[in-house]
Amino acid sequence: MTALAADAPRPVKVVGLVSLGHCLNHLHVMVAPPLAVTWVAYFQVDYVAIGVIMALTAVASAVSVVPVGFLVDRVPARYVLIAGLAVISLSTVGFGLAETYWQLLVCAVFAGLGNTVFHPCGYTILSATVPKAWLGRAFSVHTFAGYAGFALTPAIVGLAILYWDWRGALVALGLLGLVVALAMLLNRHDLRDDRTAGDGKADGAAADRPGGFDLLFSLPVMMCFLFFLFTTISYWGFDSFLPASLFEHRGVPETTGTFALTAFFGFSALGILIGGVIADRTTRHGQIAALGFTIAAAAIFLIGELAIGVWGIFSLIAVAGVGAGIVTPSRDLIVRKVTPAGQTGKVFAFMTLAMDTGSFVAPPVFGLLVDEGHAVWLFRLTAIMLVLSIFTVTATRHVHGRGRFAS
Repeated sequence: MTALAADAPRPVKVVGLVSLGHCLNHLHVMVAPPLAVTWVAYFQVDYVAIGVIMALTAVASAVSVVPVGFLVDRVPARYVLIAGLAVISLSTVGFGLAETYWQLLVCAVFAGLGNTVFHPCGYTILSATVPKAWLGRAFSVHTFAGYAGFALTPAIVGLAILYWDWRGALVALGLLGLVVALAMLLNRHDLRDDRTAGDGKADGAAADRPGGFDLLFSLPVMMCFLFFLFTTISYWGFDSFLPASLFEHRGVPETTGTFALTAFFGFSALGILIGGVIADRTTRHGQIAALGFTIAAAAIFLIGELAIGVWGIFSLIAVAGVGAGIVTPSRDLIVRKVTPAGQTGKVFAFMTLAMDTGSFVAPPVFGLLVDEGHAVWLFRLTAIMLVLSIFTVTATRHVHGRGRFAS
């Protein structure tokens, strides 16, 4: 039996625990979008106000995520991960119990604080535990679990609106998160996070790169930052108001539009699993990203432009989801390629800052478009931002050479 095989059960357990936490993270973060129409009516606000809730979560996360990343490189990541899951779970319980719009805003702040931990902690633990030959697939399972959470939330909320109560559903989801946090605490010794696992060395040229803020503001990392920023603006705007835009632009009922979100995230999750296998079998990760985003951008653009029925819309959403999903494991490996050993927490925290910035910018802008009767621009703007994302990958490859980013 090889050393790799002997060590296999432990990485599998760790990937399972960390991925389950990531699933719940995305599940909790996604509670607002499928409730947008319901909250507009219940709390007597407009779509911009709902966008502000999402933006406030992003601001709270953005302010705290880089300090959390530095913290994760200095203290056991498992405790930070467990605390974050507990905080975001309690925020979801709060959403379910809220009676005023202002209470929603308070819960949004705590949701953002809890959200900060999952990428720096998750990638730090996985990088320290999973053999390099499996890392693309481990990252794909981790990301698949997150998208599964995204896909489950609108389905759960949509069914709760139809057959139960949205408040009860949110409280139940929050309590589930607390149960998983307890399970992580009981298995905390398996969640190791030393940055010298495996061969104890960074990949390639990354070992010689600077640390701290010099690393974060180096050109390769900044190009990755822009990549995450543009993709988050596109997807968070698209996800946040997809049900509302389909209702306003195409007359698709709210409950049907909610399941459109489930379709997008479900097919994205499928694409992620495919992309994980591809990422472990090629070094052309930049080209994979460009191809996947080209497919996604074209499909999303056509949703807004073509006069098609619900099944046609869902078909294009499925194509967009697969295209977007294929990109994500390669995206994570591109970031890891430029990350020196022992710096994983802060670099992936910096990528989370990019995502939080995009999450802050997108919801109010896209909400305003819907309020002003320009819902078709949700699809157009999403496609434009995905094209810009392609340029960040292409530009990085030309500036730093084909080998630097394994493109």
